[in-house]
Amino acid sequence: MMKLRTLLLLLPCLLWAPLALAQTPDVTTYYEPMEGGAIRYLTMAAPTLGGSPSHQVSLALALRNNEATSVTLTSVLIDFPGTTLLTGMSTSVVVPANAVRNWSFSTAQNIILPNPAPSTIRIRLFFTGYPTSLMETFTLAAYQAPTPSGSNHFWGRVGDLRPHEYWQGMGAVHGASVQGCQLFAHDVGVYGWTGSGWSDLLPGTDGSQNEHYRQWGKPIYSATAGTVKSFVNTDATNFPVGSVNPASHGGGNSFVIDNGTYVVGYAHMQAGSLNPSLTTVGAVVRVGDFLGLLGNSGSSSKPHLHIGAIASDKSSTLWSPDCGGPLRPLPLDGAYAIDQAVLTSWFGLEHLAPWSPMDGVGIPSGAAPNHINSLLWPSASPPALLSNAVVNDFALGTNGQLWAVLNNNAVLTTHDRLSIPVDTGVYLDVNPGGAAKAIAVTASIPYVIGMNDFVYRGTSTGWVQTTQSAKRITVDESTGKVWAIGLDDKVYSFNPTTLVWSANSPTSSTGKDIAVAQGILYIIGMDDRVWKHNGTYFAQLPATTTLKRLAVDGTSGKLWGIGANDGLWSSTGGSTWAEHPGGIRAFDLTVFQGTPYVRGLDNGVWKMEAFGSSRVNVVQP
Repeated sequence: MMKLRTLLLLLPCLLWAPLALAQTPDVTTYYEPMEGGAIRYLTMAAPTLGGSPSHQVSLALALRNNEATSVTLTSVLIDFPGTTLLTGMSTSVVVPANAVRNWSFSTAQNIILPNPAPSTIRIRLFFTGYPTSLMETFTLAAYQAPTPSGSNHFWGRVGDLRPHEYWQGMGAVHGASVQGCQLFAHDVGVYGWTGSGWSDLLPGTDGSQNEHYRQWGKPIYSATAGTVKSFVNTDATNFPVGSVNPASHGGGNSFVIDNGTYVVGYAHMQAGSLNPSLTTVGAVVRVGDFLGLLGNSGSSSKPHLHIGAIASDKSSTLWSPDCGGPLRPLPLDGAYAIDQAVLTSWFGLEHLAPWSPMDGVGIPSGAAPNHINSLLWPSASPPALLSNAVVNDFALGTNGQLWAVLNNNAVLTTHDRLSIPVDTGVYLDVNPGGAAKAIAVTASIPYVIGMNDFVYRGTSTGWVQTTQSAKRITVDESTGKVWAIGLDDKVYSFNPTTLVWSANSPTSSTGKDIAVAQGILYIIGMDDRVWKHNGTYFAQLPATTTLKRLAVDGTSGKLWGIGANDGLWSSTGGSTWAEHPGGIRAFDLTVFQGTPYVRGLDNGVWKMEAFGSSRVNVVQP
C-alpha cells in the first residue's frame, strides 16, 4: 500500500503529465524543399573567382491540424545549432480543425548562409494559447537536381549574343508566389555595354518598344530532359511596354517540362515562336532543345524570361494546383558568373576578368545588403572576347552546322547548329585548321578552295588536296556530288565515292557561278544569265535578269540569286525573277531550310526576313 507521503510526492507529476501534453498543439508538419530526410538549400556561385559562395535557405510549410479546434501559427524561429545565426518571423496562419494550411517564406525572409553552410537547422513554431513552441531539428544539405549532372544546363548560348553582351540575373530575389514555389526562380534578361555602363536597352532606344530590349527574341533552350507537361503559344505580346494583357495566361507563352520528379517552367516567350515539334503534351524534350524566343507575354512588364522549378508533387491536399508542387532550387551548369560592377573595370578585356564558374550552383545572391547584379556567360568554356565574324564565304550543311571562311582566310566552324526558327546566332568555336578562298559543305563533309586554288576535301585527319583547281564550288545535297567552276570557267564534277573528278562536264559549258539541287545543275553563264542543264546540255532560261551569284533551294527547287544591283532575287521556274522587298544588298548567298542567308555588304551573315533581313550573330573569340 502506497504511503501518503509517497502519494503526495507523486501527485504533482500525475497532474503535470496531462498538462505537459497540452504545451504544444497536435499538428503534423511537412517542410519543403526536403529530400532524403534533409532540408535542402541552394549553393549560389561566388560573385567573382576566388570569392566565397553563399547558400539560400527558403522554406515552405504544410501544416495539418489534428486538434478538434483551430490553431493559429503566430511566429517561426529558425537557428542553426553550433552557430550564432538566428532568424525570427511573424505570421498569422489559422488552421481549422482537421485541415491543412500552408505558410512560406517571403522573399525578404530568405536566409543567406555564409560558407561553409551549417549542417543542421532547428525550427520552432509558436501557436496562440500554447506556451511551448513545437521544435524540430533537421539535417541541412545542399540540393542536387534529379538530372544526370545534378544540375540544369544553362538556357542560353554564346552564339546568340552580340559582342559585349551577357545574360543577367540575381539569385534569391524572386517573389514567393503561391506557397513559396517561386522563391528559387529567376527573371533574367540580357545586358550589354552602353559606353558608360550596362543596360538591357539597345543603343539609341528608350525602352518604349519590345524590340528595344537586347533580350527580345533571344532563343531559349531546354535546361533539362523530360516531357512536355503543358504549353501556351498564342498569348499576345504585351504592348505598350509595361502593360499586361488581361486575357493572357500568367506565364504567357510558355513550356512546362517534367522529368518525372522535377518540373522546370519557361515563361513569357513570343507567340507562335515555340518549337512546333514540342507543342504536344507528352512530347520528348532533350537537354539543349530549342524551346522558343524570349518575349513579353502574360504577367510581364517588359521582355524577360522567367525560369523556375518545382517538384513533381501529386498531393493536392498539401500543395496548391496553382503551383503544381513544392518549391525546388535551380542549380545550373555550363555557365560563368561575375558581379556586374566588377566587370565594368574590365570592359574590352572581359575575358581576363575574374569570372566564377557555375558548375552545379545557382546564380550569385542578389539579396540584401549587397543586391549584386550578376552577368552570366552561357558556356562551359571560360569567357572569350567576342567579335562579329567578317566572312569571305560561308556555307550551311543540312544539319545546320555553319562553316565560315573569315576575312583572314581562316576556316572556322561550330558545335552549335542553326535551325529554323532558332537562327539568330552561332558561336564559331571549332578551328579545323587551314586557309581557304571559298567553302561548300554537305551534312558531314566540307570542301574548300585553298589558297593555291585547288579543291580540298575535309576528313577526320585534316584537309586532303584533290586534283582540281576551281574558283567556285557547290555541293548537291541529294547525292553528295561536288560541282565546281574551274579556272578556265568550265564545269567540273567530283564523285565522293570514287574520289575522281570528271573533266569539262557537261561538255563545252562555261560559267561564272554554279548551283545544284536534286540533281539539277544551273550556272550563271558568261552573259550573266541563268542556264539550266537539261540532261544533255545547258539551255538558257527565258528570263533576261542578270545575276552575279546563284543558289537553289534543295527542297523546293526555287532559284535565288544576287542581282547586278546587289539585291536578292528569286524565281520559281526561271521565266521571271522578282526582287525581295526590304532592300537586301549582298555579295553572296546560300539557302538553308527554305530560307536564304546572304553575305551582306558588311561581310556579315544575314537571314532573309518577310521584309528586309536580320543579321545573324556569327561571333568568334
